Amino acid sequence: MQVYDSSVRQIPVISQVRSIYENRGLLRLLIIRDLTVRYKRSVIGVWWSLLNPLFTTAVLYYVFNTVMKSRLPGGAPFLPYLLSGVLLITLFNQGLTMGADAIASGAGVLTKVYVRPEIFAASASISSAINFLIGLAPLTIVLAVYRKSPTLRFPLVLIVVICMILFTTGLSLLLAIAYINFDDSRSLINIFLMALQYMTPIFYPMSILGPHTKDVIVLNPLTSFLQIFRREFGNSAISTMQNWEIMLGCSAITFIGGFYIFSKRWPKVVAKL
Repeated sequence: MQVYDSSVRQIPVISQVRSIYENRGLLRLLIIRDLTVRYKRSVIGVWWSLLNPLFTTAVLYYVFNTVMKSRLPGGAPFLPYLLSGVLLITLFNQGLTMGADAIASGAGVLTKVYVRPEIFAASASISSAINFLIGLAPLTIVLAVYRKSPTLRFPLVLIVVICMILFTTGLSLLLAIAYINFDDSRSLINIFLMALQYMTPIFYPMSILGPHTKDVIVLNPLTSFLQIFRREFGNSAISTMQNWEIMLGCSAITFIGGFYIFSKRWPKVVAKL
């Protein structure tokens, strides 16, 4: 584990990322803990992380495809479209909330042992990404049911995953500060995540939106993440260069901004743990 030296000048972001890399052994242990210890008393273990998005998909599929007769342009199958959206929004929600919770509830470690708190946010984002990658297996099966398969461009999905790790890590650092400072922030973030879910085209196609509504939905960064993921994995949506610019730009800005703000606020925030 890295030894803290207060005489060494710390450069925000760079020193934080270097510290995470130097403590990669601890990072690996935290990821394993996130993936296994949480389910140690469960019969099916880590597979619970898949059941949640699959059950959610089943309910939404029944409501929107069976009851409301939702249809995609060109007769494209609705189930792969829906499952891909649920998997991605689950990745975002888990990475964001787990990272913030890990820091906010880590008083027992963070106030006694010197360890960069950012490593907890990073481990939560990476473990959520691993769950997401596991979820690609049932998505591939669903595509096969409709006589489709992942495109030859599916390795580009790794770029989406890396960008999401950066995005959720930066946001979870900001959210952790809010969690520690304001007790009401947990309730507010649940409302925000619910609103964001409806503002992301998970169960509806972009083509049904009016021009003004579409402009608002496009500004949601998760829309770009999702459009690119659907396009590059199952060719079930249309992505544009603007989507790539929004995804890459928001990931970099949020990651750097989150780390920088957290480094400035943490010395005051840690006293409240």
